[in-house]
Amino acid sequence: MDIWKLACVGLSAGFINGLLGTGGGIVLVFALDKLLKGKDGKDIFAMTLTVTLSMSIVSAFVYYLKGRLDFSTGIGYGIAAIPGGVVGAYLLNKLKTETVKKVFGVLVIWVGLNMAGVV
Repeated sequence: MDIWKLACVGLSAGFINGLLGTGGGIVLVFALDKLLKGKDGKDIFAMTLTVTLSMSIVSAFVYYLKGRLDFSTGIGYGIAAIPGGVVGAYLLNKLKTETVKKVFGVLVIWVGLNMAGVV
């Protein structure tokens, strides 16, 4: 694998994550799916979580330094997200890769339309 391509993907994902507070994982899923042909989609989703965790920690720290991080609200959502993450990880192993990719695609479209004010 070309290290420069992976570095560019990582830089792009980190930039989007830092700018928007989220979204870096979306960049990673699409890019890694193209760059790592032959890799199972489920592996790509799992790798994306690892990278997203690290860039989210760094982004959150920078937001904290700038006084833009609301711990009380964030902690509440974070704690509530834990059971969802466990169920999602369990289902990832049970569902077909094609199904997971379709769910991801529908989610990306819905969120995009919602953010654009269409939905």
